[in-house]
Amino acid sequence: MRLFSRALHALPPPPYVAMAGAGIDIGTGSVKSASFAVRDASCVLQSYREAELGEGVVVNGDIEQPDKMVEVLRSFRLRERVHFAHASLSERKAYLYQIFIPSTEKNLRSAVEFSLESHVPLPPEEVVFDFEVVRYVEAGVVVSVTAYAKRVVEIYQDVFTRAGITLRSLEIESQALGRSVITKDDMDHAVMVLDFGRKTTRIAIFDHGVVGFTATVDVGGETLTAAVMKHFNVSAEEAETIKNQKGFLEGSENRELYEALMTTISVLKDEVGKHVTYWDTTKEEDVVRKQVTSVILVGGNSNLKGLPEYLSRALGIHTRVGNVWANAFSLDEYIPALPYVNSLEYATTVGLALRSCKNTLW
Repeated sequence: MRLFSRALHALPPPPYVAMAGAGIDIGTGSVKSASFAVRDASCVLQSYREAELGEGVVVNGDIEQPDKMVEVLRSFRLRERVHFAHASLSERKAYLYQIFIPSTEKNLRSAVEFSLESHVPLPPEEVVFDFEVVRYVEAGVVVSVTAYAKRVVEIYQDVFTRAGITLRSLEIESQALGRSVITKDDMDHAVMVLDFGRKTTRIAIFDHGVVGFTATVDVGGETLTAAVMKHFNVSAEEAETIKNQKGFLEGSENRELYEALMTTISVLKDEVGKHVTYWDTTKEEDVVRKQVTSVILVGGNSNLKGLPEYLSRALGIHTRVGNVWANAFSLDEYIPALPYVNSLEYATTVGLALRSCKNTLW
């Protein structure tokens, strides 16, 4: 989704600045970057890096300490030679919705702009927005709209400018997430992606590859680790080892760990189930939705043994661990330096970087 080109004054660049951009994902606790090079008409991973953020630098999607963010971004420019970037905006600050526009309406942008008043509680002059066509139906077109307060976009633009990095695009993080893990086989369906992180789990539902719904659940890997620490009375390091080695497998030999993790995992399962039901049953402004047919797991804790199988049974929806390289290259032909287990933490970052490596419409 090519968001906010007007806000960023993104005129077509002359050849001397039309260079590939790294993907930069700004999270609450860290900033990740990844960049691709093109070799023999195929993408190859050129570099990747994660830098920790101090407490309070980013709070609920707002950059509260711009000077510190500038320092972190400048380090990416100096160490990884990042001069151009495709960056993510936190969806905690986004207004995201779908609308149906009848075929009698010839100007889609005007129709979307008219819809802002009923969906975005901000004056029009304080809003930047973009939209993407989800699918055409007999009577018109279904459109996904994303809007942000202009001040949020301007802060992101400012920290990149001060760091000496030229922004080539800003987009909602979940759209980049989908770009990395949603395959051609998923494009005709509604697919849920769960980004199971350290502190939170991001939920995103995609309709024909376009993000249509997002939510964040305050359950993450650290919650699971804390449950293991409490149950077995061990240190955080020991709990992490136990969790990763044994996972969420059922069986008498793993019963204690299974029970220790069940309380936390069941909370996540209930939240996911609630959002699936909302999506499948709620009709908004004559938008007919396809039901969620599969769940894709990414994030640092998505490799927990037995988790996909548990969610498949509990939700009644096929669940699989994602491949963040699915739209970049074939693992049969090229193995990147970033290990597979760690790559799951870079799903959004990879999706951002793909904008410079692949000629993709989404």
